[in-house]
Amino acid sequence: MKSVASVLFNLTTQGYDDNAAVAFMQSTRERIASLPNVIEIAQAECAPLSHEFSAAHFTLSGSGTKVGIEYNHVSPEYFSVLGIPILRGRGFTQADARNDAAVVIVTEATARRLWPGDDPLGKLLREGDGHQDTVIGVAKDAQVSHLGELDTNYLYFPAGPRDDQRAYVLVRFAGDFAATAKGVRDVVQSLDAEMPVDVTRLEDYLELWRAPSRISASLSAALGALALLLASIGVYGTVSYAVSQSVREIGIRIALGADGATIMRLVLRQAMRPVAIGALVGVAVCAAVSWGLSSMLFGLNAHDPIAFTSVPLFLLGVAMLACYVPARRATNVDPMVALRYE
Repeated sequence: MKSVASVLFNLTTQGYDDNAAVAFMQSTRERIASLPNVIEIAQAECAPLSHEFSAAHFTLSGSGTKVGIEYNHVSPEYFSVLGIPILRGRGFTQADARNDAAVVIVTEATARRLWPGDDPLGKLLREGDGHQDTVIGVAKDAQVSHLGELDTNYLYFPAGPRDDQRAYVLVRFAGDFAATAKGVRDVVQSLDAEMPVDVTRLEDYLELWRAPSRISASLSAALGALALLLASIGVYGTVSYAVSQSVREIGIRIALGADGATIMRLVLRQAMRPVAIGALVGVAVCAAVSWGLSSMLFGLNAHDPIAFTSVPLFLLGVAMLACYVPARRATNVDPMVALRYE
């Protein structure tokens, strides 16, 4: 099984100057890359979904429009480590990173939003200090900043030497995480015994995003179960009462020669009609509400077929049981007793 781990380096707290930081990060990356089970490594200013991101206003060359965009400084290997394909143009090269080239890669959603119907390759973006960057590639949208958001305005810059002071090293590995993490710690501490090392699996960052959603989901599930229980009790009581009120009619039909199967079909048809209509209306209303809440869901279909079929079928089953029990009892009652039933 292949996974990705992240290692945070903050060299400013250890007193490294720019040149020392470059040398340290280069040695660290080379040694980590040589570890067993390590497939590939990359560097980034912000690890995906780590609750850390950078943002600034950029000006579109030509139109002068200012747009707020999140960005990240990444090494050329970043996209292959995370499995983010470059759809158009090209990715970064080592020369881009080494020379801190004025180039940028945009995401699909960003390209559509900034240059609708136009080719983004070769377009210019001006930073706040007047520095201009040329778009050289378009990367596939990915949830790298906020969980569940694929269409965030996002840019990638090449990670140059000035980005080595504080950076994440992303390690794509196969095999046991604990062994890989120990190897990474040993490498770092062999270079600087005082350097703090925090090796984290990328999927662990998801827990920071999932915790609020998990609490909300648990509360929603509890309230939903309670609502389903109350609805079941209400449906059962209402249908059972309606059928019990038809005992006199059932007695008359039996006295006139109707058999039990005919009576049962009649009762079920009369009692289930309003329940079925209510179920259809409920499904329609739920579909509309789910569509409104779809922005709060990620990884889930707002119109989940299991939920939209299982709940109505369960309530229909409860209603059918509520019909069957009193109707069955009534068909076994002596017609004369049923005729005197009030």
